[in-house]
Amino acid sequence: MANEFSIIKDSGERETFSIEKLKKSLRLAHADEAEISAILQALHPHLHEGITSKKIYQEAFRLLRSFSRPKASRFYLKKGLMEIGPSGFPFEHFMAEIFKKEGYYVEINAIIKGKCVNHEIDVIAKKNTEIIFVECKYRNQAGYTVDVKTPLYIYARYQDILDNGYLQDENKKFI
Repeated sequence: MANEFSIIKDSGERETFSIEKLKKSLRLAHADEAEISAILQALHPHLHEGITSKKIYQEAFRLLRSFSRPKASRFYLKKGLMEIGPSGFPFEHFMAEIFKKEGYYVEINAIIKGKCVNHEIDVIAKKNTEIIFVECKYRNQAGYTVDVKTPLYIYARYQDILDNGYLQDENKKFI
């Protein structure tokens, strides 16, 4: 696979195909080196200039599934999450359920008073003395990223909540 060629990403951008990115995705799905090698060998004849990343992904998924359905499920996770729905609301519930399974008490879409304004927190998870505020960012289309301004905005909201003394009163009912 020494030939260099461009692929078309879901965003419509062209990018040089990276065998390393594909290997990394397969490793993250827990594919072993023998499975990765077999998948790459089977994919090789189908790779060409202008092929979409979606087509490569679909074929790699199909091949990985022939080795292991659980590994293929991990490989499919991002795509599966995008199918949750058009809005982020079901994703917030999904995230809350993950925390519940880990033994947290959860509250969804809580309104918390900050020093300056009230804030809606997507998920609040509490276990023992640990409190986690979760701001969910959901996209059902690939190719979109969260701008750096978003985490800065979230941090400012968190600071406003802290500045109001939300976490200072140990007797406060959290959830």
